[in-house]
Amino acid sequence: MDFQSEYIQLALFGQQFQIRYYGLIIVIGMIIAASVAARLAKRDRRDPEHIWGALTWAIIPGIILARLWFVLFPPVTLIERGMDTGWFLQNFGDLQNGPLAIWSGGLSIFGAVIGGFLGAYLYLSRWHNPITNFTSRWWWIPTGIIGILVAIAGITGENPLATWVGVLLVVIVVLSFIPIVRRWFASDSTPFPDEGMALWPWLDIAAVALPVGQAIGRWANYINQELYGTVTTLPWGITIDSAHRVAPYTSTVDFPAATTKFHPLFLYESLWSVLAFIVLLNIFLRYRDRLHTGDIFLLYVIQYAFIRFLLEFVRVEVAYVPGTTINSSQVATGLAFLAALAFFLYRHRPGAVYVPDEREQNRHHASH
Repeated sequence: MDFQSEYIQLALFGQQFQIRYYGLIIVIGMIIAASVAARLAKRDRRDPEHIWGALTWAIIPGIILARLWFVLFPPVTLIERGMDTGWFLQNFGDLQNGPLAIWSGGLSIFGAVIGGFLGAYLYLSRWHNPITNFTSRWWWIPTGIIGILVAIAGITGENPLATWVGVLLVVIVVLSFIPIVRRWFASDSTPFPDEGMALWPWLDIAAVALPVGQAIGRWANYINQELYGTVTTLPWGITIDSAHRVAPYTSTVDFPAATTKFHPLFLYESLWSVLAFIVLLNIFLRYRDRLHTGDIFLLYVIQYAFIRFLLEFVRVEVAYVPGTTINSSQVATGLAFLAALAFFLYRHRPGAVYVPDEREQNRHHASH
């Protein structure tokens, strides 16, 4: 085992593998944020298991769209090196820098939020039971095919680990047909309602917990030295290795590695996220009865869009809308800010009818 600045090097079955600190920090952030959300759900007399269920459904589309956004809107430094969207699509099998190499960094929070929202929506919606029934019946087909292909690739490529992984997947499929094994994994959970569940209350809970995950996850950017701003003389400025610098700061003659400091944008956003968590948590615990269900989620969108839009003015590694010099992150955050703010104000317009969520409705019925 060899510890490097960005990864841990492991030797398994005669092969060298890397465990990236980037991925570990992201996973830790997700688990802690989900734990906070589960506690809030339990305090709100909701089943906290739905937090973990929604997270499970959100992970895959969240990762896919996070990477897809990065591929569609790569930073200008990659484009200058010829690694534009077309390059990514043409180098699909490049496991070092290609579109599948998420372990090397390059996950956009915008795509992650959209993908995660889509997964959580499907989990909470009326599509939950049809999707669950379909996957529980036919999951073994893609799993078996992938296992066979991975095992063949491992054998032909003389990769023992890939061979064992493929064989393990095939064995799991085979075991799933044994009745006693199937009973071991049978779910005893409460049946999910066919009509689904209300989305807004769960989004309010997620809005409080998400800044926790963001505050932790931003330190993954620090490990990869990929989220920093322009040169600064402030005492909290950070140094960046020459290998991780982008234009116009690549010259160590004009910008000496030991003395040139940069704005730690990851730290600014991490601290802002901690503040956002404290504020949103207080609103959730003390002032929620004065708000519409879903307002806390809108406040989350408003605050994050605001700070991200401002930080983009200082960031050096920006991404542009293809064919323009317009900052794609500022376009996304600007539109999100205006849409969330407009919807929030519309919901609180004079004469607007207040519709409580089912928690408040149940409380009202109980009092009568």
